[in-house]
Amino acid sequence: MKFLELFDSRDKKKRLSHIRNLVALACADGSLDKDEMELIFKIGVRAGLSPDELHRIFQRPDSIAFYPPDSYRERIEQLYDMVMVMMVDGELHDNEITVCKLIAIKLGFRHQIIDKMVHDTVEMIAKGIAVDIALARLLNLV
Repeated sequence: MKFLELFDSRDKKKRLSHIRNLVALACADGSLDKDEMELIFKIGVRAGLSPDELHRIFQRPDSIAFYPPDSYRERIEQLYDMVMVMMVDGELHDNEITVCKLIAIKLGFRHQIIDKMVHDTVEMIAKGIAVDIALARLLNLV
């Protein structure tokens, strides 16, 4: 870790952690393909991370510590992003689903609802339901 990274805000550490989780998830099927990489990069830029920070995460994901989101909405948004990454290559691999569920547990979701949340998110994305509507529906699953 670089000296200046010690002074990153908690918010930035959470954003870096989220991208790290997405990279781990994308690699769970044994390869990180171009579509997964592009989507993760796009999510990272949307989160306000620089291209240099994103390249560092892709090169050394283990250098980023896990920081869970503070709010339930942030956790839902991160779960949604994870499912998007799983689906971007057109295939849902068992290893990706397993890693997604493990990360969801680390994010603080209850074991009892993870399967339903992942399943419902996959269905909503496949049906083309707008992100805001999908997130609202997921928020109501609690």
